[in-house]
Amino acid sequence: MIRNLLRKTAPVAAAVGLVVMAGGCATPLESARANFDLGRLEQAEASLKPERVRPQDRVLFLMERGAIRQARGDFEGSSRDFIAAADLIEEWETYSLSRGAASLAVNDAVQRYRGAPYERTLLHAMTALNHLAVGHWENGAVEARRILQTLDPETLGGYPDSAFARFVAGFCLEMIGDASNAALQYRKATELNPASDAAVTRLHAAERSELVVFVLLGRMPAGPPAAGPEAGAVPRVVVEVPGRPPVEGAPLTDALDLAFTTAQRELARQVAKTVTRIVIKDQIAEAVRKSTRDEFLGELTRFVLIGLMEQPDTRRWETLPRFLYAMRVPYSESATPFRLRVTAPGGREFHAVEMPAPTVRRGRTWVSVYREIPPRHYPF
Repeated sequence: MIRNLLRKTAPVAAAVGLVVMAGGCATPLESARANFDLGRLEQAEASLKPERVRPQDRVLFLMERGAIRQARGDFEGSSRDFIAAADLIEEWETYSLSRGAASLAVNDAVQRYRGAPYERTLLHAMTALNHLAVGHWENGAVEARRILQTLDPETLGGYPDSAFARFVAGFCLEMIGDASNAALQYRKATELNPASDAAVTRLHAAERSELVVFVLLGRMPAGPPAAGPEAGAVPRVVVEVPGRPPVEGAPLTDALDLAFTTAQRELARQVAKTVTRIVIKDQIAEAVRKSTRDEFLGELTRFVLIGLMEQPDTRRWETLPRFLYAMRVPYSESATPFRLRVTAPGGREFHAVEMPAPTVRRGRTWVSVYREIPPRHYPF
């Protein structure tokens, strides 16, 4: 086993050494994210050339490009990417023994990236929003069912649930007339986040129209979260429709909270795996020293395997919006422009945007999707 691991790690060690000496050349994902942060969406998408992405990062590539296309308003192209990512995740579901062994000899970054459980759920929620944005109600319902599959207790396995994803699933089901299952998801959303109650309450007056606004603010920070978000420190969104009272709402889900909770749950498993991997690498280095009778070569092997290669897997879907809102507000019978204001908890305004009149409706329900571009890094 030691010989096999050494044979596998030798070429990787050389590759790592080249990367270190190269001194930080930007990867396609890094370039795309930098352009995304500046609101340069065309350049961000152009940075993501499929042939320049590592095969094990294919799912992450599709997640990132799908989010960029969604921000550009290319909902159909975004859906294709998100669906392709979901299909790959399903294809890679079976654990690869060879890659599992490689991750013990190198690091977790050699594994195929399948996304954290919350990312897989929100992948379907973002796809559903694409369908809603263009009025593809049946396709939205398909994604709703996929959302619920990822949130099944057996599948979720103790990882955090998402009130926003529950609301999206409920709304998609409501739009195809599945009122009972929609109500169930709305109820679960409210149980997860009481702030959801205002969003899930239907306007009972049949003669009145409503506007359902999905607001996506900020983006996920790089790397593993060092701490969870500060309680209550989230931006508020105010929807102002001409002739109607303004409606204020809080996010149904803070994706950073999901990431932090996920990281906390995985900590013990990751520590155990890291300790095992270091022991194996130390054994490989010792075997090299003994077989070659060369102290320097043994220490060099230890330095490469542990000093250079022992890096944490910090991959994450970074173009994923952080703050996720769903708001239902009274609306007019005809399409009317409206205004969104984003404020701090104390009321200070971050920014405001004039929204065009929505073009998609189902019965008396109008739908609008807003993605903040460039995404702000909120001070919370």
